[in-house]
Amino acid sequence: MTSPKKSTNEGRRDFLKIAITAIIAGAIAGVGGWMLKPTGVIERTVTKTETVTVTVTQTQTPTPTATPTKPLPDTVIIAWNAEITSMDPHKYHRPIYVESPWDALYDRYLKQDRNLKYHGGIIEKWEYVDKEMKVLDLYVRRNVLCHDGTPIDADDVIFSLQRAAQPGMAYRGPFGNFEKFEKKGNYYIRAYQKKFFPAQIVWLGFLASFLIPKEPFEKAGEEAFFKNPVGTGPYKFVEWVPGSHLKLEAFEDYWEGPPPIKNVIFKETLDPGVRVAEVEAGTSDYTTEIPLKEWGRLSKMPHLKGLKNPVTDVVKLFVLPYYEEFADERVRLALHYAIDKEKICNDILLGFGIPVSTTEAPGYWAYPEDYKFPYDLEKAKKLMEEAGYGPDNRLKIKVQTTQGWIARDREVIEACVDMWKKIYVDATIEIYTVPMYFDYRKTGRLAHLALYMWSNATGDPINSVYYSMAPESPFSYWVGLKAANKTDYTRLMDKLSEVLAPVISEKDFEKRMEAAKKAAIFSTEHGLIIPLYQRVQPVVMNKNLDYEPWPQGWTRVKDMKWTGPK
Repeated sequence: MTSPKKSTNEGRRDFLKIAITAIIAGAIAGVGGWMLKPTGVIERTVTKTETVTVTVTQTQTPTPTATPTKPLPDTVIIAWNAEITSMDPHKYHRPIYVESPWDALYDRYLKQDRNLKYHGGIIEKWEYVDKEMKVLDLYVRRNVLCHDGTPIDADDVIFSLQRAAQPGMAYRGPFGNFEKFEKKGNYYIRAYQKKFFPAQIVWLGFLASFLIPKEPFEKAGEEAFFKNPVGTGPYKFVEWVPGSHLKLEAFEDYWEGPPPIKNVIFKETLDPGVRVAEVEAGTSDYTTEIPLKEWGRLSKMPHLKGLKNPVTDVVKLFVLPYYEEFADERVRLALHYAIDKEKICNDILLGFGIPVSTTEAPGYWAYPEDYKFPYDLEKAKKLMEEAGYGPDNRLKIKVQTTQGWIARDREVIEACVDMWKKIYVDATIEIYTVPMYFDYRKTGRLAHLALYMWSNATGDPINSVYYSMAPESPFSYWVGLKAANKTDYTRLMDKLSEVLAPVISEKDFEKRMEAAKKAAIFSTEHGLIIPLYQRVQPVVMNKNLDYEPWPQGWTRVKDMKWTGPK
């Protein structure tokens, strides 16, 4: 079986060994029920006669009656912090953690462990069969059933991969690199790629990498299918009320075995304050992305526990090249030098952030360990003065941010705005949502600076520095520049394409990683991106819910189990 990353690099990929160890705050509860202690001692005396008649005298206190152990709950309720927009896992852009409801309902082609390493899923094994690494053999797992009892085979995988590559699908770029499929057997596929794509394997376990079964889909038709979807995942669909909740039920015939908890409810709870109220009152059992000051308070409550979970997300400010104010590289760099990231992570994020200098975070395959972009307020002032700005000529810009999507996102930007005031910059804040970010990105309507949390659960730099920065990427801000026919005032688009080219074309793994490091540093040092911090996710759950959060940021309900009553 071919691995998407060489074994010599597993140390760099071992996310959990590099990231901060998750910290359990709060009391850990024991298994449900009560331990009964004896209230008396049984005394026994024995007297024997010559006829071997035994007389037994007992002194005994009453035996306490055991209180029945409370049954374990059969439902877990998630106070979910994202809008559930559809049951179609192929159609919409989103960060990977937002896929958590779909992750319960559908199976991915490949599975990924906590160290970002890939293993067999619906596709049990895979291997390239040519030197050019364009022909890929895929072996489909046998004895996998859909929720309606339909077995899956090679036809389902081919159908689903082809659907993800259709026009209008969110990630048709990577899935569209498959040129054709040959069904070599009921569980054997030969896939031909249009061109060498080093991240083709990891995309089988990344965004939108979910199997949509062919027969149930075609039988129902697309519209009806996604009103009552059928997957092969650990949970079956029960009910979806948009804007309210999604109900799921354990699939007893799941190929890995049924999940421990029978019922799951994703309760759409976009307001972080309401999520706090939900877990505090016990009306929800698990949540993330709550106000950080509330995390400490909730973690000390007798029925709750809190965890800090470092995840594979980088929060960054995109510097939009189609604004004339950013024609001068000194201005772009000054905005970065003026940000005290340590202060933000400590004072604003209360330790729920790790400063980063590039698009690559600790644990990513191309993380440049020895590179650091410093905080230097004096240098920032000097650069702005050299660019013609000062007390009487201040730069006026707009910065866009989400509010409550991730912990303290708006507060982080407010802190940046205050820091920029010291270098003659007046920035106004505009609030937008994640769907608005995607719309503005593709239509050239992002502001001068735009905050976004970029997820790269694969660790591969194609899915971080390349897709976030490359002018050829369907996920970069250059798409909007081209769509709106705007000017690249940085004049760096062609150079950036040149620097990033080896990240997607080099076949030698080590050379590709070195090229990715250089590209990440180039993007930072030319002021095309302002990376802020790697995210540490605040998690609060019922103390009797046994669950270890994933570094990818997923909420994987199939891994949850109750150890005691709510």
